[in-house]
This record gives sequence, C-alpha cells and structure tokens, in this order.
Amino acid sequence: MIRKIVAVGFMLSILMAGESQISSADSPKEFTLVAMVEGGAKIWSPATLTISKGESVKLMLKNTTDAEHGFSIDELNVKEVIPAGGTKEITVKADSAGALRYYCHLHKAHVGGQLLVQ
Repeated sequence: MIRKIVAVGFMLSILMAGESQISSADSPKEFTLVAMVEGGAKIWSPATLTISKGESVKLMLKNTTDAEHGFSIDELNVKEVIPAGGTKEITVKADSAGALRYYCHLHKAHVGGQLLVQ
C-alpha cells in the first residue's frame, strides 16, 4: 500500500512539474529598459533588444531620472509616459520582422534604441 501511495505521489509530482513548464513556456519574454543619464546624455538602456517575430514581450520601463520621460515604438502604437523615479510595465507583440526604433517622444534629443524583430 505504501508503495502505491509513493508511486501515485511521484506520478503527480511529474505531472505538476510538466504543467509548470508548459505555463512558463507560454509566459512572455521579459526585458527591463532604463531611462538614465550616461556621460551627460539621457538614454534608454539597453540600446538593442532582439525578439522573434510573433513573440509577446513584456517590457519593464524604469525611469531613474528626476524628470518624466516618454517611451514610444511607432510601429506598435506604443506611447507611454513614465514619471520621474517611476516604472511602467507593458507587453508588446511584433508581427513582422524589422528594426523598430524606441525613443522618448517627450524629449527628441534623448538617445533611444531599437527592437530587432527576427
């Protein structure tokens, strides 16, 4: 009887582990982008992110500066404002390949980056 209980418990643990792997595979890839000052220039870092076409991606936008900053990706209709010291989380999905520029729409002189969709 104890062997049957142990065997059933073992089988349940295998099934549950498989379910957690399936749900994590469905979770979007996550990236953190930081608005910061580097060498006197205001930038979004990192400058390049690479994703696969059709992939949903979660972006955590962190503003470490003392002023609000924008985050835009025109091709994906993204236009966000992140308050000074604040964060905002968005999820995007690019359905076609290419280099999509991200930038601060509030301050055109700030350095943005690109989302490379392959």
